[in-house]
Amino acid sequence: MIKLTLWISLFLSSYAMGDQQAVIQEVKPIIQKFGQSLKAELKGAMIAGGPVKGLAVCNIQAPAIASKASETNWKVARTSLKWRNANNQPDQWEKEQLEMFEMKLKAGTPANNLWAVKETENETRVMKAIMTQDICLACHGKTLSSDVQNKLDALYPVDHATGFSSGDIRGAFSLRKHRF
Repeated sequence: MIKLTLWISLFLSSYAMGDQQAVIQEVKPIIQKFGQSLKAELKGAMIAGGPVKGLAVCNIQAPAIASKASETNWKVARTSLKWRNANNQPDQWEKEQLEMFEMKLKAGTPANNLWAVKETENETRVMKAIMTQDICLACHGKTLSSDVQNKLDALYPVDHATGFSSGDIRGAFSLRKHRF
């Protein structure tokens, strides 16, 4: 009986892992498209007008880019433990996953492997870590210009999203699909 129970547990565990990998493969192109669109807009704005212009992209265009990415059956968003926009605060599950991502990264897990999947009867949720890149540091780094700091103070009076270094977890893409 114990062997049968163990076998069933192992089978269900491997089945769940397979399901999670299928979900990850389904959302990868959505995340890639969203990330590439956001990064392209951000780079263009920064070339045209520096980091202050880039802040406008994150403030105004990022929600529109997320909305466009959500035209699939997945709702696409971003969240972080150190959020800038109060609308991007993590819920409890997202917070737990972000904390787990931090622990896994410190333990040596490659950034590309920082994924979380949760499936319930009513929905599927997926998270993928977003790593801080050099381009992010002008607005999210440890040292900010006075122009950037002034613009941040105006746009985000309760900003928590500074003090990062390249290679830190900046936050995560968070996707949700409801089942009806």
